Amino acid sequence: MKRLKFRRLATTVGLTLFLLNTCPQCFALTEMHFDRDFELMDLRGAASDTPALPFNPTNAGTQNLLAYGNELLQDGYLKEASDVFNEVLKRDAQNAIAKSNLDLCEKRIVEIDRSIEQLQEAVANDPYKPLTYNNLGAAYLSKGEADEALKALYQALRLRPNYAEAHYNLGHLLSLRHDYSQAIVEYQAALQQKPDSPEYHKELGDAMHLLNRADSALIEYHEAQRLGDNSISLKLREIAVLRDLKNYESAQELCTTLLKSDPENPEILNQLGLVYLRLGKIEVAQQCFTRALKADPKFAQAQNHLGITLYQSNRLSESITVFRDALDLKPDYAEAYYNLGTALYRSGNVKDAETALQEAIKYNPRDAFAFNNLGLILLKQGSVDEAIENWRKAIAIDPNLAAAFLNIGRALHLAKSRE
Repeated sequence: MKRLKFRRLATTVGLTLFLLNTCPQCFALTEMHFDRDFELMDLRGAASDTPALPFNPTNAGTQNLLAYGNELLQDGYLKEASDVFNEVLKRDAQNAIAKSNLDLCEKRIVEIDRSIEQLQEAVANDPYKPLTYNNLGAAYLSKGEADEALKALYQALRLRPNYAEAHYNLGHLLSLRHDYSQAIVEYQAALQQKPDSPEYHKELGDAMHLLNRADSALIEYHEAQRLGDNSISLKLREIAVLRDLKNYESAQELCTTLLKSDPENPEILNQLGLVYLRLGKIEVAQQCFTRALKADPKFAQAQNHLGITLYQSNRLSESITVFRDALDLKPDYAEAYYNLGTALYRSGNVKDAETALQEAIKYNPRDAFAFNNLGLILLKQGSVDEAIENWRKAIAIDPNLAAAFLNIGRALHLAKSRE
């Protein structure tokens, strides 16, 4: 049975920029989600290094999303490939490649069920073959059954502790569960046995990036390139890391080089726009996002970023329209809901801002900043206790969120002064 390989263009992880301003009551409002592609600004203006990969596959441009699904299908990752092709068909219902490959995924899943039965029988007959357990784990992961895959992979490694492919598969599975520290341990164990695997280096780089180890991630990405990985997804990763390292000149140069051979690639244009946003070149960034959307009108992430440039240009009404357009493309887009809520609040539409932030929390219940801003709105409406409850939820998610601590203190002081 073919070994399952794992390819991830990005997680739902990435950098965020929040500009801390002052609301009418002198409480700090955190602003603008950049799909975790920008830095977080605290009350002192210091930057934190929240990690990010280049893009979340579900927010990616249709062209790259389809390519990602094809890679997953080729490598036997059928459940996730099916999810990707379904996402493509939501945007382009007549996409023949997505339709054909989705049918192929469904047929192969039926075959995987038979393979699992055969592998289970093989394990029962001979429970001491690590290859069988690794293949069983791969088969379970093809169907998205992570718990069963975990059991099988652990058993493979118990029988053969230096089994590179099992370490690699386990590392990816742990990454899916956001246990990046342990995933790094598994990837490194795999590389001890197979140091010349570009994919192992790439996945190790991803995990390191997600743990704020940008320098180390860049080393792994360069090693993957040296070993022959010339994929666009790896180059996009490099751009994201260069931005995190504030090496904007190199990030811009790489984007420009890539655009020479593919001048209207929406993902590259989106990345270049984010570099310009970091540099404060709002108009040029806006042009990049507009070009990306011309190439792929259903690119929700570029739409969200375009809305941010309009917001930063004090074109609030236009930014609100664009954020709504992003949500029309992707109704569960938590970052766009957050940005919409922020723009509505700044425009004075407090009630709709509250609704938008509640939707942001619905789709991303770990968003401390949405809870913080929702608390500000509740306070503005006179609901002090509810506001404090939301700030406490924000602190439970992010104990380093200074704005929420400050808001609680000021709210308590305000309540006491009114007694």
